[in-house]
Amino acid sequence: MHLASGIRHPVSGIWYLVSGCSSGGTIEGQDGSYHPVIGRDSNVEAYQVMAEIVNTVRRIVHRGLEKVSGKTWYLDGCPSGLFERLVERKENEIATDRFDDEYQELITFATLEDLAEIIEFNKDLAKLLKAIAPTKTTIADRLREIEMLRLKLEAAIPFDDSDIDNLLEYHQDFREALARGKQKAGGATPIPTPPPPPPPQKPVEPPAEDIIDTEETEVDELRAEDVEPAEDHDVAVAAIDLSASNGQIIDSEEALEAERAMVAEDDTEVLRVLHREVMSVAEAVYQRDVDRTHPVWEILISRGWYDLKKTDMELAPLEHFYLVAEEARTRQRAGADLDELKAYLEEAEFTKLLLSLREMFMRHKL
Repeated sequence: MHLASGIRHPVSGIWYLVSGCSSGGTIEGQDGSYHPVIGRDSNVEAYQVMAEIVNTVRRIVHRGLEKVSGKTWYLDGCPSGLFERLVERKENEIATDRFDDEYQELITFATLEDLAEIIEFNKDLAKLLKAIAPTKTTIADRLREIEMLRLKLEAAIPFDDSDIDNLLEYHQDFREALARGKQKAGGATPIPTPPPPPPPQKPVEPPAEDIIDTEETEVDELRAEDVEPAEDHDVAVAAIDLSASNGQIIDSEEALEAERAMVAEDDTEVLRVLHREVMSVAEAVYQRDVDRTHPVWEILISRGWYDLKKTDMELAPLEHFYLVAEEARTRQRAGADLDELKAYLEEAEFTKLLLSLREMFMRHKL
């Protein structure tokens, strides 16, 4: 069996043909000569092949997850505990300033073992990815086989000939599976032929009585200072109607900030005000403060801002958070003790919900 894959040398930048066969791995230089890939050199070349496999699988699984579970796939599209592990890894990476404050999707921190668990847990996702499954095993099992090699690379353990053979074989099998999946899906999506442009129409002459008289009139002679200027946008924001849709006056400074941000169409500022309230409400839940209200959330709902923005800005965790917080407050008012409250919050996965909100706000640079 002979397999080949083109890779670039990490130092020289020269492309080589990496080949695997029963006798071991080799690289073919530009002069046509072959050199064995063993020990440390094998790891250098294997890193690039492994990176292509991992990044491609992550991208495919991520797209599939969003298709079957939505943008908030981490809430109900993966097994218990996995979301928290991804968040922990992400925070460790961010602490090293590796990404220069650029937002990174959670899936970036998933290992192949994580992806295998997600596929096994999410049956709809597994069905969606069935078209690219290997011929002799499941996707999850194949990912676990590759993960063993990835861990060996991560530990800087030199690859032997069988490791190189296996990695290149997995790489080739995966490419073939992708090709099969594309064929089953009908290949590339055809580009529709645009309709022909409508024939030019002859301009319609307006009726004689509708023709505007261009002669100078008394209206044209009005002085500029006699014309009432349009209201300045900043003045409009400052002088907004402070009455809610039900006729009540906005008596919360937080809600007023949100209202002004909405009038100014400053969604980032709206989220910033909302972020402060979310942290305060979460603290109130844990401290059993039954008097903490949600003025910002209430005005975003009454003004229709949330309904307009929730899909494009991926704000779904907010609604769930406030429902849980309100239910916790209702139960406390009904006499629930501390143990009952803790049990409810655990059942509602409140900690996971808070992590998902932090992820949501991070996505919006907050």
